[in-house]
Amino acid sequence: MARTAERRFPFRRPAVATTVGAALTAAGILLGTLVDMGFLVLAAFGTFGPGILRELGWLHDQDEFRRQAAWRAGYHAYLAGGSAAVVVISALKRGTANLDGLALPVALLLSVLWLTWLFSALLAYWGAQRAASTTLLVFGTFWLLFSVADSWQQPLGMLMHSLPALCFFALAWLAHRLPRLAGSLLLAAGAAAIWAFRLDRAFALQDLSKAMVLVLFVGPLVAGGIALLRARPASDETA
Repeated sequence: MARTAERRFPFRRPAVATTVGAALTAAGILLGTLVDMGFLVLAAFGTFGPGILRELGWLHDQDEFRRQAAWRAGYHAYLAGGSAAVVVISALKRGTANLDGLALPVALLLSVLWLTWLFSALLAYWGAQRAASTTLLVFGTFWLLFSVADSWQQPLGMLMHSLPALCFFALAWLAHRLPRLAGSLLLAAGAAAIWAFRLDRAFALQDLSKAMVLVLFVGPLVAGGIALLRARPASDETA
């Protein structure tokens, strides 16, 4: 019985990057608990670095079996981490209707987790152009509804507030025709939003509310822009 199991699931030596990552993770945890928690950055490099390099296509050290196992483990981690974050937020803010205090950083991590999963799933299912254009249509629709609800008694003000929504709709149209141009414009829009709303403070964790805006608003724009820069125009795909 044991020999049959060994034939079906043969022992595989861990990849070099995995071994190095495990050593960095152990060193980061040890130094973080004994010296300074800043050393936990080493654990981040060790735990997530090899996977990031593989997803970027810069590291090719996994066969099909290892890739499937890693993707399945990642999905399980997403389900477990997301569920735990929701439970923690609910427990911390039960009886209230606001999101502040200790619940805010947990909500920030949950937003990163959920948006990463959502956009990755859309890219895999629809491709870069349709995923980005759908995201832009959703953004434009929400912005338009908010503008109408906020200033419906002032037609001129409502028109001015609705201009960004028209820009989102135009970029959604452009994503199918000239994806690389649309991607460049999305990256520029993300940079402009960071400057206009002073979201640079989010990088230093000085204002977690701005960090939430950075993740929920700028994050999808930047992700869509990067995806579109790597996409090919429709004429190239059908050629």
